[in-house]
Amino acid sequence: KNEFAKAEKSYEEALAIYQQLAEVNPQTYLPHVGMTLKNMAILYLRSKPNKVRSLELVDEAIMILLPFQHLGYIQNYLKVAFQILDALGVDRAEYLKGKGIS
Repeated sequence: KNEFAKAEKSYEEALAIYQQLAEVNPQTYLPHVGMTLKNMAILYLRSKPNKVRSLELVDEAIMILLPFQHLGYIQNYLKVAFQILDALGVDRAEYLKGKGIS
């Protein structure tokens, strides 16, 4: 429906809720924070173009999701997050090196 402002607001609300829940139970809710950040990065990449914001969001998502990569569904989230980096023209290897991750 191209209601991008509405989608943006909904993502922001979901993110705030998940962040609040993650303060109490990070093992359960941090992956949801990462997922929501990843989804917001997609919104800013494709529907409401803002490459800088997309990169900020996907970077935060990756840093949150990496400690949970042993979980199958998180591997999917990370795969998409790295595809976002690719779409933004960020070299994965250089990105990880810059984060101190090999």
